[in-house]
Amino acid sequence: MEFCMKTNLSIKLAHKELKQGWKHFAVFLSCLILGVTIMAGVNTLGTVVKNSLNQEAQSLLGGDLEVRIRGVEATPKQQDFIAQYGRVSQVATLRTMMHFKNQNSLIELKAVDERYPLIGSLDLEAKSGAISKQEALKDNGIAVDPVLVTQYGLELGDEVNIGSNTFILRAFIKKEPDRAVQILTFGPRVIMSKASLATTGLVSTFSLVDHRYRILSSETQVLNENYDKQVEQALIEAFPDTSWRVSSGADNNNTLKRFLNQLIAFLNLSGLATFLIAGIGIGSSVRTYLDKKSVTIAVLKVQGASKRTILQTYMYVIGFLSLVGGVVGASIAGILTTTSMPLLQTLLPTLEGQSGFNLTASLLAVWYGILITYLFSIPAIFSAVDIKSASLFRSKTASLMLSKSPVSSAVTTVLLVLLSVTLFINAPDKLMIIGTFGVIAVSFIIFSLCTFALKKITRSIKVKKPWLKLALGNIYRPGSSTGTIVFAIGTSLTVLIALTLTEANFQMRIKDIAETQAPSLFMIDIQPHQEQALEQLLYEYAKPEDVMLSPMVRGRITALNGTPVEDIEVDEDVSWAVRGDRGISYSAKPLANSNIVEGEWWAADYTGEPLLSVDERFLKGMGLKVGDTMTLRILGEDITAKITSARKIDYTSFQLNFALMLSPGEINEYPHTSLATVFLDKHSNDDDEIIKRMASEFPGVTAIKTKEVVGLIENIMGHIATALSITVGISLFAGLLVLTSALNATIKQRMYDIAVLKVLGARKSDILKSCSAEWLFIALVAAILSSVIGTGAAMMINAQLKGQEFVFLPGVLGVTLVLCLIVIWCIGYIGNRTLFKFRPGTLLRNE
Repeated sequence: MEFCMKTNLSIKLAHKELKQGWKHFAVFLSCLILGVTIMAGVNTLGTVVKNSLNQEAQSLLGGDLEVRIRGVEATPKQQDFIAQYGRVSQVATLRTMMHFKNQNSLIELKAVDERYPLIGSLDLEAKSGAISKQEALKDNGIAVDPVLVTQYGLELGDEVNIGSNTFILRAFIKKEPDRAVQILTFGPRVIMSKASLATTGLVSTFSLVDHRYRILSSETQVLNENYDKQVEQALIEAFPDTSWRVSSGADNNNTLKRFLNQLIAFLNLSGLATFLIAGIGIGSSVRTYLDKKSVTIAVLKVQGASKRTILQTYMYVIGFLSLVGGVVGASIAGILTTTSMPLLQTLLPTLEGQSGFNLTASLLAVWYGILITYLFSIPAIFSAVDIKSASLFRSKTASLMLSKSPVSSAVTTVLLVLLSVTLFINAPDKLMIIGTFGVIAVSFIIFSLCTFALKKITRSIKVKKPWLKLALGNIYRPGSSTGTIVFAIGTSLTVLIALTLTEANFQMRIKDIAETQAPSLFMIDIQPHQEQALEQLLYEYAKPEDVMLSPMVRGRITALNGTPVEDIEVDEDVSWAVRGDRGISYSAKPLANSNIVEGEWWAADYTGEPLLSVDERFLKGMGLKVGDTMTLRILGEDITAKITSARKIDYTSFQLNFALMLSPGEINEYPHTSLATVFLDKHSNDDDEIIKRMASEFPGVTAIKTKEVVGLIENIMGHIATALSITVGISLFAGLLVLTSALNATIKQRMYDIAVLKVLGARKSDILKSCSAEWLFIALVAAILSSVIGTGAAMMINAQLKGQEFVFLPGVLGVTLVLCLIVIWCIGYIGNRTLFKFRPGTLLRNE
């Protein structure tokens, strides 16, 4: 009964506090709403994207299973074997050139059979409206992506050349049910029939054509999670000479899923960092509010209010505000994500039909908001509980000191554990969240040590100028906001500097590749009988040393030192090398761009047993060394070669690079195609002229302009950088809110000091100099520390992304820091402008 009465009293007091004092929580609510909004938004988008990909997995794959082989079609016997698992539709995909009048375009070509699609519908549109697939693709008809209309002025009925044949544009593609979203696409989609593909001359044993057999199982067939692996094993046992790759809807589009997971995880971490920064602002705001309510609390105690009543009252106040702020933040996030869905659907068609709101993600963000609010508010609330009644009879010139009692520490620890467990349970990447906790802990320790050192140094500095002495005193005095400002601004600047330097290094890298390293053209699918003539054509535009042509066969790694590769644990860094077919080349001499870091190349006239040169990462990642053996399966036959050298390969240069290179010999007898690159004068238009000549002389050869690929990469990275910049901008905004809150927390204390100085003759300019010196000194220390940590973080990110040597950019760093110092001073001046206008007489008269 007594407990209920006290609880009822606490609720009444909390209601009064909220009714009369809600306006004091502007910064509190701003920080809370900001944090919840970003967490709810990122989590909602992540959940919606993942759900859409999972729901559309079957249609994106085009069936329950997809059996894929490269280069050659499955034989009739193999096709009959595949057909036992259900209805089968065959699709062939490749990249090639399309020629229209004097224009040329790299396209992504898909050839389909009569049964396509097994799931969904292929919607095509002609002048008269919808048109069937059979009608559009008959008699060398094709359907194209509408983007070709705007890019090249194509119209229905136009004739275009693909390979060695001419085709008629009969329809535009409105909807392609199995159009998987790709991170990097090299051209618009063009669809033709399988019969038409056979007339192009583009398909040969080693052409880069993927033959895909989509299987739609019968309704009675039970599909378990390992069904794709079982089918693949059955195919390998029945036809061991063919390289099979079987995938299900669950693991389809894994590249996109990994990319989106990493992007969402990074955005989540940025959101968490922003929320923690906002949490500092929440704690500072609560401390300021309770400092103002110290007289009220003392009066309540005089009237008989117990510590429990005071504690319950302000716990209710903070709890109600955190709930309101959380709901508002989640609502704003829901509105933003819902209104952005039409735009996102153009980038990710699988989002069509998704609402853009996820209740679980929103509730989770509200829960984060409540935990973080209490985590940063508890020390101030427990401090308020300990306010003595006797404080009514003392002059109040000091700020509320944060509680360090055992109870306060215990409650804070429980909240921290709850927050950590919640984050860990909901994190898709457990190691990343553990690493994040580590970074947060290290940052807290570093900034705490920095604050401690800063206070020690400023205490030891002896100055005569009163305004400067006051500035230094405000930094180290008890109850100062130095630690709050250093942590909030330091964290925000660290994130900003790390991402700014990372992006600047990436842009420099791309520019360097485009201007100095990348060839002008990259050519694929060169047939053996075309090699000499193509080289002669290229020599008309470039020196022989600027032309590189290498043969390529396709094969897969099957064993290391005689042990099947399936039985060996390979590092994730090189796991791609053992997952399927790889391009393999051979040469008597090392390529001009080879960088041998271990072992030696074979003699130019070597004719003995097969020797092999590998990517240097294979040695460590696969547990190999020079002298070990690797077995490669090419067209069903095994070649066991001795590793004699390892090369450091830069795949980002767009130059010819092969992870596996064999010595000439037995490999020469295998059918192959060739790849070629050519370096041209960057200021000429020779690349366009070469492509036009290749269209008539070598119609089956695909030429890729590397500057267009670089442009695509820059565009993609630009979108990613924009997304990250938004989160960093929000983080900085949170830091500024914290700065505002921290400075407001000490206004009352500063007024007493300034009143005394004004009585002693200090001018407004002296007061401004004192405050400016304090703000800029703290900001400069935080900025220098952030520069060191941020640069180190950028170097680690660069190393993690396997980038080139990190370039320190003092110009970028300097501009960033100067702008931040200016913004911090402006915020300080605006937030404390009352200090420069108030009259000391009013304050001193009340004392």
